[in-house]
Amino acid sequence: MSAKPLLATFLILAAGAAFGRGGDAPPRLSPDDLEHLLATIKPQKGESPWREIPWLTNVTEARRKAIAEDKPIVIFSAADGSPLSRT
Repeated sequence: MSAKPLLATFLILAAGAAFGRGGDAPPRLSPDDLEHLLATIKPQKGESPWREIPWLTNVTEARRKAIAEDKPIVIFSAADGSPLSRT
């Protein structure tokens, strides 16, 4: 485990331990510690490659592009039929 996730884990566990004691106040984080923690837990580039795919929302356009590039189509649907505008 690299230093960043290790530090973030330590800070989160330390905060949880402080809350678990009852009346004790949570530990204060310095601005530098907070910046480091936020940078560590923020999604990193390349961490979720599916987010970098230029997804299409028009099936007809997707079919044309898939045929032109000789690629398959992935269709995602939710229970109400549309994952983009759930009702």
